[in-house]
Amino acid sequence: MPSKRHLRPSGIHLSPHHERWVLGVSAVLLISGALWLVFHYFLTVPGEFGGSRHPLEAWWLRLHGAAGMAFLVVLGTLLPIHIRRAWQLRRNYLTGVVMLSIVTTLVITGYGLYYASGEKLRLWAGVVHWAMGLTGMPALILHALMGKRMAANLQPSKPTRRQIKLLSAERAKRLGP
Repeated sequence: MPSKRHLRPSGIHLSPHHERWVLGVSAVLLISGALWLVFHYFLTVPGEFGGSRHPLEAWWLRLHGAAGMAFLVVLGTLLPIHIRRAWQLRRNYLTGVVMLSIVTTLVITGYGLYYASGEKLRLWAGVVHWAMGLTGMPALILHALMGKRMAANLQPSKPTRRQIKLLSAERAKRLGP
C-alpha cells in the first residue's frame, strides 16, 4: 500500500516523488539534447582530413535516446490519472494542452529522426525536434508553477484569529445564555 504522502485525492497533483521523476528525466533529456547540439554543431576535433566529430557527440545522443525512452515511461504514468483527470476538470488546461502538443511533436519528430531515410525529412524533423526540445523544459516549469498556483487558489484559506472569534461569538449568540 502506498504511503499517504503519495496519495492525492484529486488525482491531479503529483506526489513530490512523482514530480521529481518528471522533472529529473526531463532535465536529463534537455541537458543531453542541448549538449548533443553543442558537440554536433560547434565542437570538432582536428583529424587527419580536417575537422571531425567530437567523440562525446555519440555518447550525448545515446544518453538522450535512453532518457527519451525513460520519459515515455514517465509519460505513461501521467496519462491515466494526472492528464485524464485534469482534462475532465479543465484544470491548468491551456498549459496542459501546450505540454501535450510539445511532447507529441517531440515523440513524432524523434521517431522520424530515428527511422526516416529522406535527407529533407530528417533535416526538417531535426530542426523541429530541437526547437521543441528547447522550449519543453520552460513550458513544463510554467505548467507546474501555474498548477501549484491554481491549486493554492482552490484551497480554502485558513481562518484568521478574528474570524474564529467572530464565529465563536455568533455560535454563542445562537445557543443563548
